[in-house]
Amino acid sequence: MPMKSTCIALAGTAVLALSAPATAEDDAEKLGVTNPAAYLMPEAEEIALSRSAAIDAVSANASVLVLQSDGSYKTAVEGSNGWTCFTGRSWTGPAAYKDGKRAWGENHFNPAARAPQCFNAAATSSILKWHRITTWHFMQGASIDEVDQAVGRAVETGKIKPPRPGAMSYMHSPKQVLAPDGGRFHPHVMLYTPYATQESYGAGNPAKGIPLLTDGGSIFATTVILSPNWSDGTPATGH
Repeated sequence: MPMKSTCIALAGTAVLALSAPATAEDDAEKLGVTNPAAYLMPEAEEIALSRSAAIDAVSANASVLVLQSDGSYKTAVEGSNGWTCFTGRSWTGPAAYKDGKRAWGENHFNPAARAPQCFNAAATSSILKWHRITTWHFMQGASIDEVDQAVGRAVETGKIKPPRPGAMSYMHSPKQVLAPDGGRFHPHVMLYTPYATQESYGAGNPAKGIPLLTDGGSIFATTVILSPNWSDGTPATGH
């Protein structure tokens, strides 16, 4: 029996180019994963892509997750430094909210999107857990309402916990694919700052030094700070 939807603000990576306005209610039923195989990658390629989210000093000894056909993430590499790297799919991007619920759009189900990310230990029980739960449900064929309900239950029961102090992640991969046209964003650090709002930092262009806030006001509010270089050391000029 379907459970009553829990209205919460959901966490997302700073996949800014994937954000999309809410679709019309009569189009909501069309949103979701219809072909799970389209989101899979060869394991060796996914490991390398996930590690590219951070410099070698972080990612070389990190655990690495690889997406499976059933929507689970297998630990393909056991790390030793407390970090975990994975590649998020399109639904891990931030979104607008409507009536307290995530407003999913078509670009949140783009099979070509790849969002490599490396989380520190403080972020694994909160932000990374959200990604894993959301991914499993979508790959199992869940609707957007069912995913909203599942995440709400996970927060209420403590399966997804608020980010601990110091929770953060890197998205510095030069191979990220964050836009429908194959484009990438800017390398950036994400600091998980519960309940922060954009007003905490002031308005302005993040490329000129103003931090960007996604999922503002929620327990998963994310402060995005741009970085000058990709993980391979090349400068992020033109982004």
